Amino acid sequence: MDTTFSKPLDAGRTAYVTPLITVFGAVSYEAVDGDGQRIASGWLEDAAQRGVAEEDMPAGCTHLIPAFPKPLWFTPEEAARLTALGETAKAAFDASAEGQQLDEWRRDQAERTREHAARTAVLHSPQGKTLMARRARLVSAAAAALDTDSEQRARAHDDEGGDPGAYYREQQPGNEAAYEQACDALAAFDADHPQIIAALKEQEAADVRRRLEFD
Repeated sequence: MDTTFSKPLDAGRTAYVTPLITVFGAVSYEAVDGDGQRIASGWLEDAAQRGVAEEDMPAGCTHLIPAFPKPLWFTPEEAARLTALGETAKAAFDASAEGQQLDEWRRDQAERTREHAARTAVLHSPQGKTLMARRARLVSAAAAALDTDSEQRARAHDDEGGDPGAYYREQQPGNEAAYEQACDALAAFDADHPQIIAALKEQEAADVRRRLEFD
């Protein structure tokens, strides 16, 4: 069966258009001339849906494959033939070992997405949002205690020529106690709400997986 569509061009040239399957199993097209030089490559697009004004379309043409400096145009009949070639190529790919592997990968990704959604659903519920806001305040309180201690230490250095001095030494025990109290409150919250911590860990793990997949 012929898998290439030919289309006459100007100056006696001919475009040979072949459907290609992308790494994600979608149908794309590549057009070359008789010397094998690429003319266009990409999706077969409906020009009107792409936003091309009717007056900018060649007579009788409705579809295009983007290219520079100008796209490769097709009539509705030509677009239908290209679409049929693409569907045939897609069916052959889906039945191949590579296509089966891609389908298995997609099912695995879908299952992971469902599992992730189930494990993190608590974060998006009204109760979960309230608990997350409470936890954020506890985290902020611990951070504020550290910031207070750092500011006082820096101020003591500035005021006493680089020596924290008596002022800071008087403040330090209170700062440490405030920080420990804030950390204890956060730890108690986490112990009382393990579902929130599990969901946060799942969300963090999913973020790491996405970064690794796209790095």
